[in-house]
Amino acid sequence: MGRDMVSIKGTRNGLVIVLDPNREFDEIRKNLLSKMESARGFFKGARFSFFQGHNEIPTNQQDELENICKKYGLVPNLEKQATFRTEITETPRKVTRPISRCDQGEAALMIRRSLRSGQRISYTGHVVVMGDVHPGAEVVSGGNILVMGSCRGNVHAGAEGNTSAKVIAWKLNPTVLSIADCRHTQEQNDLTLSEYRIARMSGQKIVFEKYHAGRQAWCV
Repeated sequence: MGRDMVSIKGTRNGLVIVLDPNREFDEIRKNLLSKMESARGFFKGARFSFFQGHNEIPTNQQDELENICKKYGLVPNLEKQATFRTEITETPRKVTRPISRCDQGEAALMIRRSLRSGQRISYTGHVVVMGDVHPGAEVVSGGNILVMGSCRGNVHAGAEGNTSAKVIAWKLNPTVLSIADCRHTQEQNDLTLSEYRIARMSGQKIVFEKYHAGRQAWCV
């Protein structure tokens, strides 16, 4: 599988948008625009910077890319973040890293592909899956979970007891969905919903609603 021309990494200092130095600028620009459009509203307020290996990004190109991100509510990071590390496990081994608080940007663990049956992600903060969560896959998060595709596996947000945590997905039909200590199974009702839906706690139960960017906070 080839390297993504644009990939988004979560760090403790905000988002790092990594650009493939071997691709043409017009390809990168179009790919970034596509990613921002597909994630419309979800990165709003997050600090970001660009990284292109050892290559310096021409000022005019960087300005154009920054304008795309700012159009979707992202905030340029004045302290350029050139180093990052993404941790992912495909076995039950737990992944732990500290995350920033919301006033420092929307840091999250970014999973840049779909999760297949038998794969498990466990993380203390927010988790963003840039693909699908298939049946038999599992995501456990101490914060929120965002699935930018179809969510049909097991997802547990607010795993350490955070009842303010949320699950958001383009198509939400999980086998089991849990928030804090509350659990909802697929047998309880049909949750095949499109146009980005959000699951959250309301009192002592989990409710499912259409996601409205800007009105329902991603931060917990």
